[in-house]
Amino acid sequence: MVNNNFRISDLCHSQEKLIQHIRDKLNKHQHKEYIYTKTQWQDAAVLIPLFFKDGEAHLLFTKRTESLPHHKGQISFPGGKFDSADKNLEKTAIRETCEEIGLKKDDINILGKTDKFLTNTHFLVQPYFGSFPYPYDFKINTGEIDRLIEVPILHLLNEDFFNIKFISYNDQLWPIHYYHYNSDVIWGVTGFLLSNFLNIIFDLNKELYINPS
Repeated sequence: MVNNNFRISDLCHSQEKLIQHIRDKLNKHQHKEYIYTKTQWQDAAVLIPLFFKDGEAHLLFTKRTESLPHHKGQISFPGGKFDSADKNLEKTAIRETCEEIGLKKDDINILGKTDKFLTNTHFLVQPYFGSFPYPYDFKINTGEIDRLIEVPILHLLNEDFFNIKFISYNDQLWPIHYYHYNSDVIWGVTGFLLSNFLNIIFDLNKELYINPS
């Protein structure tokens, strides 16, 4: 375990090593769809954005405004629903990221994708993982985004800041993953997608509980 922790720390302090590691893991991953019920859904996509700050790997999250129709006030990855003008879901993730936080598409290096997840608001979300240069002159869409949150990956891997609670919704028991960072709490759909990503990349075993197809 000590050796594995040392290896993960080494990866998180080397941009070249971590990017190659992530690319390799995502290329080899057998993709799944976490669909808990038969229903109609809208396709959507998000970007899990990676950057290096002060020599350490971070992920970028957005704090959504209270005026949005879905997941208002929650901490999310940038993204949104598929548009007919998008060629594919990767284009959706990039477009929404550009619109929400002002990343330019040429600055986003897509490394691969993780597993799809059906939300309880009936969006089938496809996450993509991409890196971008830092520091960056973000252009935040204040109608959708309240602020940005930069979280070190090593913090997210610290079990002292992670817990699971169960809630009942629509006659189903849901495991909700919570990540605590300062005064912010990453949970809900984003917590699940984050746990799934960490499982894939770092060979963890955070229980997701929902049987994938």
